Amino acid sequence: MTRESRATVRVPVGIRWGGADTVDPSEVDTRPYLDHIPRASGCSAGPDVRHEDFFVPEPAGSAVRVQVGREAATFFEQHLFA
Repeated sequence: MTRESRATVRVPVGIRWGGADTVDPSEVDTRPYLDHIPRASGCSAGPDVRHEDFFVPEPAGSAVRVQVGREAATFFEQHLFA
C-alpha cells in the first residue's frame, strides 16, 4: 500500500505488534499504517513479544496469543456490532 492509498481507508483498523519483532519491526512495518490510516489505532502486544510467538507451535509467551485474541474480539464487537 502507498501512503496515498492508506489515507483512503475509512474503516476502523486495529493494529498490534511485538516489541521484540525483528521480522517486521514496528517502526518500519506498523508505523506507516498508524500514521496514515485516519481511523487506525494500535498498541504493542508487549516489549518481549516476537513475530514468531504467533506462528510457532510452542511460543515462549503463549499467553500473548490469548491477550491479542481478546483484544481483537473486543475490537470487532465495538466496530462490527455498533
